[in-house]
Amino acid sequence: MNASNPLYSIMNPRSIAIVGASNNINKMGTIQCINLIGSGYPGEILPVHPREETVLGRQAWPSIGGLPHPPDLAVLVVPPHLVPGMLLDFGRLGTRHAVIISGGFKETGDNGKELEKRITEIAGEYGIRFIGPNCVGILNTELPLNLTVFPVHDLGGKLGVVSQSGTYVTQNLAWLHRRGIALSKAVSVGNEADTDIVDCLEYLGADEATRAIALYIEGIRRASRFLDVAREITKTKPIVAQYVGGSEAGARSGSSHTGAIAGPDFIYEGLFAQAGIITVDSIEEVFRTGWALAAQPPLRGKRIAVLTNSGGPGTAASNTLNKLGLEVPEFSKKTQEAIQPYIAGHASARNPVDLTFHLDMSTLAEKLPRIVFEEEGIDGVIIHGIMDSGFLNELFPVVRKVLDLGETVDFPMPETDLDPLIEMPRRYGKPLMINSFFDDEDRCVRIFREKGIPVFDSPEKAARAMGAFYRHYEIRKRAARQPVHGDIPPPAEARSLLEGAAPGPLDEYRAKQVLAAYGIPVTRETLTETLPRAVEAARMIGYPVVLKGCSPEILHKTEQGLVHLNVRSEDELVRAFRAIRDRDPAIPVLVSEMLRGDREFMAGMTCAPGFPPCILFGLGGVYTEALKDHRVRLAPLGPEDAFEMMDSLRSGNLLTAWRGMAPVDRVSLGSILVALGRLALDFPAIAEMDLNPILIVDGKPRVVDALLNLREAGR
Repeated sequence: MNASNPLYSIMNPRSIAIVGASNNINKMGTIQCINLIGSGYPGEILPVHPREETVLGRQAWPSIGGLPHPPDLAVLVVPPHLVPGMLLDFGRLGTRHAVIISGGFKETGDNGKELEKRITEIAGEYGIRFIGPNCVGILNTELPLNLTVFPVHDLGGKLGVVSQSGTYVTQNLAWLHRRGIALSKAVSVGNEADTDIVDCLEYLGADEATRAIALYIEGIRRASRFLDVAREITKTKPIVAQYVGGSEAGARSGSSHTGAIAGPDFIYEGLFAQAGIITVDSIEEVFRTGWALAAQPPLRGKRIAVLTNSGGPGTAASNTLNKLGLEVPEFSKKTQEAIQPYIAGHASARNPVDLTFHLDMSTLAEKLPRIVFEEEGIDGVIIHGIMDSGFLNELFPVVRKVLDLGETVDFPMPETDLDPLIEMPRRYGKPLMINSFFDDEDRCVRIFREKGIPVFDSPEKAARAMGAFYRHYEIRKRAARQPVHGDIPPPAEARSLLEGAAPGPLDEYRAKQVLAAYGIPVTRETLTETLPRAVEAARMIGYPVVLKGCSPEILHKTEQGLVHLNVRSEDELVRAFRAIRDRDPAIPVLVSEMLRGDREFMAGMTCAPGFPPCILFGLGGVYTEALKDHRVRLAPLGPEDAFEMMDSLRSGNLLTAWRGMAPVDRVSLGSILVALGRLALDFPAIAEMDLNPILIVDGKPRVVDALLNLREAGR
């Protein structure tokens, strides 16, 4: 990773100057300074205040220029119009890192954009690297250091967080604490005027204290670099993300919130899949799943044991696991024989194991887990129903009332020994998920959370978390990515066709010539303006043929009667040629071989602001829009990216031997996608490409129709 990353210094300062803190606890800067002191920060704190001699018991300095030395980190919590001058003062003093909490910049409109431009210019002049503006601070529980507005309760956590919303690194700290989720580092990136989400990801990827990374994303500016960094991290360290900018409302909110540039969901889904990032739908899942991945050993397979004291939760967990591609296999005969003495005679020892109602928690919390953890055919364990004080606290008031025991009688409350179970994940190298319908009122739940055992409040949530472990298992197993060669010059044929071409669509014939120059298989065809040449072309190609009117101005030829299929003779060709010319006397005619395929796919390229060319692949023909079964990857693509696109289609079975049809030549199909990525990067003037349909003929892909659209210069 990049040792020059500014986060190394920003997250570990020896001294901090904070401007905006006072003795008024209703001020945001004061609250942040209180949390900085309260977190146990071991470094020097230098409040700057024009009137107060002391701030929160510490000597204050009347001006930035009057500070005794340049602080390692400047923190600004002041009105936005004061930020440029103060940043200039810190630059002159010699400070090279800052956190700018203040809002009121590009998220507010044109005036704010100019103000933000000014602070980036000042920072550039003095070599200052900063987080923000419009952020809520940073958190490093190792140092410790808390520059947010909420206290931090847990130090030395394992989950790193990067968020484009300040709420998710501060307002949720108490919520996280109650659920046993402890953070290692957290960064609110704000407007990302200097340090962005990619810098943070790179830093956390190299941070030894961070075992997993959680992301809240409204938009990504450096998509290519994000992909490179994330793909390297996820080989060993899981990343969980929620993206919220794909809808109209989400994009509008993100823009006004942090000035984020959003993009369509399908492009971000492709980016995350290509990077090996696990995506979830809610911020609760970001933290719960991220924490589970950080706190537990990774999965080494897909076989999960389910132990429960109730049939419903066990069935629900097992059903969800199967839907996510995991298995709930029968235990070995040896394991079933070991389990049988602890369950009712009619109960199954196969998996899942249901104790039904069982108050001896040692069976569910120690004896059965030890047996299944030792089973070689099991890779992870989910347990539902371990409890003690929660159940008894609910039950005893009713027992006291019904039996008229009086207030002086105590009900025995045996405590379950959880230490052996807590040690099992580390000892056996297998993750453990706990499900309980109790919260902290139950002693078992409290202990599990304190010891880093993830606790979920529904069996489905526990199973989905295990599904995230399986997703990361698959990511770790990915084939090594082959180098994508970017130094191969574009083919001369493509250059001659595209360089100097007018903006707008190429005609189909020239579009296919460009594709053919990149080795993409297209139909054999001839473009002609005369009937005799059309007849000659058909003889050379062999009947039946297809005749099409070919003009870049006409994109929907079929609807205009300009496509004639299955032309089987010269007489039919003459009639078809004349019919096309009757529609438009000047239009050239394309004579093409008539292919009969057994399946249709599509490929293409689209562009999004801030992204490299995005390559699409999916079900083609008339089903393209109806079913919308397609996948996206960012260029450049390697063969592995192409194969993953194929494998992840809902209709992926159509690529295999299917109902008497030969399997599709995946290598040839993948080569088309790789070549499209190269073509798009070679010629940035291409705004979009559409290869639809790609017919499968005897298992081989052939492009039957194609569109290449060129953008205007400067766009």
